[in-house]
Amino acid sequence: AHGSFCPCTVIFPLLEGMMRCFYLSEPFCFSAVQGFSSETEFEKHIKHDFDSEKVLAAIVFDYDFKNSSDPLPLQVKYRLRFSGIERTVLWPDRQGWKTSLLFPNFPSGGPRNPSYQDGGSPGYIREGFLAVQHALDKAIMLYHDSSAKETLFDGISIFVQRYPYPAHPQDRLFLLTGDFLPLMFILMFAPTVLSIMRFIVWEKESRLKEYQLTIGLKNWMIWTAYLFTFLLFYIFIICSICVLFFAKAIFLYSDYSFIFVFLVCYAIASTFFCFLVSTFFNRASLVASAGSFLYFASFFPFNTITENYGQITLTRKVAACLSPNIALALGIKLLVKLELKQVGVKWKHLWTPANLEDKLIFKYMLGMLLFDAFFYGLVTWYVENVFPGQYGMPQPWYFFLMRSYWFGQARIKRKEMKDCRITLTKYFEAEPTSLVAGIRIKHLYKKFGDKVAINDMSLNLYKGQITILLGQNGAGKTTVLSVLTGCYRPTRGEVCIYGYDISKNIREIRENMGFCPQHDLLFNDLTLSEHIFFYSVVSEQKIPPLEVDNMLSTFNLLEKRDTFSESLTGGMKRKLSIIIALLGSPKVVILDEPSSGMDPVSRRATWDVLQQFKHKRTILLTSHYMDEADILGDRIAIMVKGTLQCCGSSIFLKKIYGAGYHIVIEREPRCDAEKISAVIYSRIPDAILENSIGTELSFILPKEHTHRFEALFNELEEKQKELGIASFGASITTMEEVFLKVNKLADSQTDVRPSQSHQKRRQDMEQNVSVSRSHERPVFPSLNETANIKFNTGFPLYRQQFHSMFIKRALFNWRNWRLTLLQISVILFVTTYLLTTLSLDFDLPARELDLSQYGRTIVPYSISGNSDLALNLIKNLKIFLKLKNQELRRVQGKTHSKKEAAVEKNKTIVTILFNNEAYHSAATSLAVLDNILFMSLSGLNASIRVSNKPQPLPLYGSNVGPTNGVQVALSLAFGMALVVSSFCLQTVTERTTKAKHIQFVSGVYLLTYWLAALLWDLIYFSIICCFILVSGVFIYCRVDAFFVNYHFLDTMMIFLLYGWSVVPLMYLGSLLFSSSPIAYIKLTLFNYFSTVFSVVFHIMVQHTAIDMHESARTFLGNALMMLPNYNFAMSISKFFDDYMMKKLCTTHKQFQSIYVNCNKICKYLEFPSSLKITYSFLDFSIYTYIVENKRNLSFLQLRYVILAFVSVFKVMLSLLPPSVTENSVYSFGEHGIAKFLISLAALGLIFLLLLFCLESTFWSLKNFFFHKIVFAVYKIFRKRKKVSNIPLDTTQRKFSIYFKCPVVMAVRNVSLLVQKYECFGLLGLNGAGKTTIFKMLTGEETLTSGVVLIKDNNITENIRKVRSRIGYCPQADTMLNHMTGRELLIMYARLWGVPEPDISMYVEAFLHSMHIEDHADKLVHTYSGGNKRKLNTAIALMGKSSVIFLDEPSTGMDPVARHRLWDTVTWICKTGKTIIITSHSMEECEVICTRLAIMVQGKFKCLGSPQHLKHKFGNIYNLTAKIKIDNNEDKQKEFKDFIATTFPGNIEERVGEKTVTAIHYSLKKKKIAGGSH
Repeated sequence: AHGSFCPCTVIFPLLEGMMRCFYLSEPFCFSAVQGFSSETEFEKHIKHDFDSEKVLAAIVFDYDFKNSSDPLPLQVKYRLRFSGIERTVLWPDRQGWKTSLLFPNFPSGGPRNPSYQDGGSPGYIREGFLAVQHALDKAIMLYHDSSAKETLFDGISIFVQRYPYPAHPQDRLFLLTGDFLPLMFILMFAPTVLSIMRFIVWEKESRLKEYQLTIGLKNWMIWTAYLFTFLLFYIFIICSICVLFFAKAIFLYSDYSFIFVFLVCYAIASTFFCFLVSTFFNRASLVASAGSFLYFASFFPFNTITENYGQITLTRKVAACLSPNIALALGIKLLVKLELKQVGVKWKHLWTPANLEDKLIFKYMLGMLLFDAFFYGLVTWYVENVFPGQYGMPQPWYFFLMRSYWFGQARIKRKEMKDCRITLTKYFEAEPTSLVAGIRIKHLYKKFGDKVAINDMSLNLYKGQITILLGQNGAGKTTVLSVLTGCYRPTRGEVCIYGYDISKNIREIRENMGFCPQHDLLFNDLTLSEHIFFYSVVSEQKIPPLEVDNMLSTFNLLEKRDTFSESLTGGMKRKLSIIIALLGSPKVVILDEPSSGMDPVSRRATWDVLQQFKHKRTILLTSHYMDEADILGDRIAIMVKGTLQCCGSSIFLKKIYGAGYHIVIEREPRCDAEKISAVIYSRIPDAILENSIGTELSFILPKEHTHRFEALFNELEEKQKELGIASFGASITTMEEVFLKVNKLADSQTDVRPSQSHQKRRQDMEQNVSVSRSHERPVFPSLNETANIKFNTGFPLYRQQFHSMFIKRALFNWRNWRLTLLQISVILFVTTYLLTTLSLDFDLPARELDLSQYGRTIVPYSISGNSDLALNLIKNLKIFLKLKNQELRRVQGKTHSKKEAAVEKNKTIVTILFNNEAYHSAATSLAVLDNILFMSLSGLNASIRVSNKPQPLPLYGSNVGPTNGVQVALSLAFGMALVVSSFCLQTVTERTTKAKHIQFVSGVYLLTYWLAALLWDLIYFSIICCFILVSGVFIYCRVDAFFVNYHFLDTMMIFLLYGWSVVPLMYLGSLLFSSSPIAYIKLTLFNYFSTVFSVVFHIMVQHTAIDMHESARTFLGNALMMLPNYNFAMSISKFFDDYMMKKLCTTHKQFQSIYVNCNKICKYLEFPSSLKITYSFLDFSIYTYIVENKRNLSFLQLRYVILAFVSVFKVMLSLLPPSVTENSVYSFGEHGIAKFLISLAALGLIFLLLLFCLESTFWSLKNFFFHKIVFAVYKIFRKRKKVSNIPLDTTQRKFSIYFKCPVVMAVRNVSLLVQKYECFGLLGLNGAGKTTIFKMLTGEETLTSGVVLIKDNNITENIRKVRSRIGYCPQADTMLNHMTGRELLIMYARLWGVPEPDISMYVEAFLHSMHIEDHADKLVHTYSGGNKRKLNTAIALMGKSSVIFLDEPSTGMDPVARHRLWDTVTWICKTGKTIIITSHSMEECEVICTRLAIMVQGKFKCLGSPQHLKHKFGNIYNLTAKIKIDNNEDKQKEFKDFIATTFPGNIEERVGEKTVTAIHYSLKKKKIAGGSH
């Protein structure tokens, strides 16, 4: 070996003496001695020269020699620099000398390295450090006193021995899991933390939080409720932990109350951490991914802190506690240290450090956790105010300095509000002067990007009135309401509500505001009565139970008061939303389409409530029901494309835009339309044919011909049977006509100018006709072209469906680019960070071997005899220790002493006993002895100060890159978990939103659906994980094993096989969840945990369970191979180890003779884990402890688990049989990867087949369960009711169904036949069972009993064929939000098999038929509720289905779209298809339905044509007269007398006050002389 030193003339004789002393004491010789000009040059030599491996040690004297003749001073200071990697230890780690620490970072709970008499690592004795140190010290003494050899050294012998250790208990559990405990706690809290983030963001995404703020709840109340709610969950978990750890006697010495408080502090800090993270996200699915990354990323630095614990200052450790996870981990680590020292954590130890050099105490951790909570809460408060997200009013960055933020802002004076009148035009009615404007909108402008949603809107809404805002879907109505409620900040303009500016006083405004949003924002886990109680508390008004019951009775919800909101029908949810909006008697009530989805009875009840409620309140509502606007609206405003077109009472608007009267004729089957037209034209030549749809025929009659109406009506009545007229009726211009005309004129930018001339009026009527007919005429040519399309079948259809499903899946990742970017970032940064920390190259600091570093210590000694030398040594020892502020204590007898001197045969033997619990005690003890020897020879001023500074690691060595494959696998685990778990997102979303069901109803094949998803996910996985990871991370981190020598292909194969196996597993896992964010979080944790724990379990089973039977061990190993993550980790690990072994044995042959025989290893290269011996530059700070304590094996951090594996290498290597296979990593041996790769391939196929099996047989299993089990039980406990006999033909479609719910029978004894060319209407109140029937008919729900036949195919026996023959528009929108409307229709066109050349025309036809061509290229999530309904309906009407089910398709549609829907449905029926439709619009059913059935509580109460039902049950007509009051009661009396005289026996009902009164009359049919109403 070489010896190196820094040259100086005085050094040569000193070095010569040292070598002489060294030869006398050690059987070792130097082959060369080399000098360097400086220490820097020496370090360069070590780093860059390959021969530096032969350097034993360097001696660096810390003295500034002026010239070469300067003598060596009496106070000598030098550094010994041995190899940074211990040479005599088979499994050294990178911190072998541990000069950054005085004591082990992790206490042993017993003697350290008990199997090694020399103390073990660091190897001061075996590495020759003590020999070189003592030889150099002797040379220094001889330099100053050449006679010392004769006087002292010839008569003395020095021995070094470790302290004995007293009897002690052993806690094997702590030794096994102690340092793994911090990560265990992090993993235990991870599901709760991630669920908190998801829940908060979900409430924000679903607008529930903003809704609560709008209703009047304070923001701080919501956050406080979050805090206490989540703390309850935390406390439950913490109590469980405390019970577990103390009941099982794991923490024997600690105070459980202290641990409870510590964990509660962490719970508070982590909750505020969740609050902070949630403010930066608006989507729950994104925060599920990002939250997982941030949570675990905040813990990853703990590994670095642990490895470099001694080098990190107390300030940095405390600063690292800004991460609650690091604070928790450090606290748990400190707890384990104190437990192992049998002290434990108690309140009195709050200020007690674990050891001398570690000043980190629990007080700092507790303080930092509370500071973290305060800091995160403060940042959350600031960020949420300045960046509220998609909804809410952002504050300026300096808002906390504004007085108005803390104390509010003064209201605008009432006078200012009354003076702000809207500039009148002919389309705006004069505003009332006697009323106060509750809401004032002035020049309001709102822009989203380049889209103008509200364009210069000015409008006043008055107290005591109901203002109706009308407009087509997407006109901007909901945006206006969102601005008024504070969800959106206006781009420009001013909005004041009762004197408060919406931009400055939103909190004051919301205190007196009630709001019913367009989509019901309810808590799924609260009942109806609990909702009312909660929001009544929010409104600070206690509502008596009787009043609550009255309110529920008004809306027919009394029986549902204890029902969870998620179980309510859509109409019931609307009623509940209205009740919530009216709670607390707010001054302002804003209702967005409140009656949408309600049945007619509930709608009328809602009207009555609003009429009674409007007094002294300002009410604004939007609606698509024109009759609702006509009846409720004191003032009606109509918007077109964000611009307000007109405003006034219904009478005013009808006068401005009206065209005349309408006569509507219902035709019988044998009706002659031409003869009817001839009769009408003969009486009124200017009449215009308005509509001819289904059985309805309507004409427009000009107003100037009113005097001819009587004769016309009489003639029609006389010829009623001859003309085939079922009934007829007349009405004046309706609000629907006004609405249609306003939109038509706004689109054509034509000014409406009423004229008295006959010609002009005629043009107006024609314009009005073109408005009402515009929805019809363009539709038929387009749809007629689609009628001749021949749909693909067989292989072309499969190819189209595969293409469609593949594009859908690809668009999901493309449109969710933030999630993709996050996953890429995690792989790039987190994986790079983890791999970099594994290969972190650093120089260990110098450690001076001085006793004073341990504080004030006790140095015991014992003397046998009273020789002069012994007494002199003791005397000098006292002087030396006094200078060092140490205590010398004599002990009697043969004790465990620090110094023991005895005289034996004229030879003084000095035995140094060192306390091995300190790393550097052996060299420090020798330094003390050499110092007192030096003082004895050269006086009290003589001293030797020695330091240990390890050499830097060579650049060519294994310090570059990770040193073990398992380290690489574990570093990849988290990134892989995030990526593969994302494959469940779209799957869960499609299943929970019923989009998957609609796709199967549209004809997609099971194999096509899943194989297309699998192919894209594998492509995406390969792009993310192979090209980015392999090409980027591995190259940057110099992990050559995965990309050099074409290993990129091997790596890609491993990754792709892993993807092939894990992606189907994620599909299976997604079936267990009903929420995609929850699925993502839990599957991420599953993948991460399964990787980590399977590797840990593998090592424990293989190498620690010594007494386990071989068959049991084999079984457990095979069981682990059922996990794809385990197979992947082992493949990566062994592939890496194999490469590193080959690289070492082929390129670094100089190491072979030192470390391992490569010839032998190459023969048995299927044991790549020998890398731990042959390529042994490890960075495990506690590795030596683990190796040397084989009886007390401990797994410290996940990265340390591999150490147990390699600790048995010697034994296993010696037992390898000579029949081991050839040198190939793809062998089937115990350490080859072939079995793992085959397992990955087989698991992928197994999981895929299992998925297909579950998907294909699940329907049959459900039907078997309900038919054979549930229905049998039902028959036993309850007699069946008799089924009414409805005549049944050889049915094309019939069903007799029981649907058994836990308590309620939703559908009972329904039998029905529906023919071709028929549109069948299904009516009923909310909750009557209409939607349940549709779910059963489409295969979404099972039948308890009965039969459903569609084209003679039984739905329970052949669901696949049935689904391929139906179209379905469910009640709830089943949209894929990441696609545009056009892309969705193209996808469904391909699913049905529309030929590719015809797809564009086919899709355009349906876009136009539903009036959504203007929105076709917008993403679906930006659609209004009405536009989503149009798109859903278009999807249902597409394809070659025989039966189409439409569940309330026109809900939320504007009148234009509704008319187009009617035309399209009528046309579809004429093509031979059957349509079954549910609706709450009686007008809609009359127009398009050939037959109707009315359901009540799951049963059919009546069935027949609309005319039949009206004739049978419609014996009353309604007459509504809207009268403008001009303080002239005589005219009102005259009108009432006329009605009483003309229609005796009528019932009058007066509705409305103030300026307009509506008077309703119920007229009995038998008392009416002729005609209809």
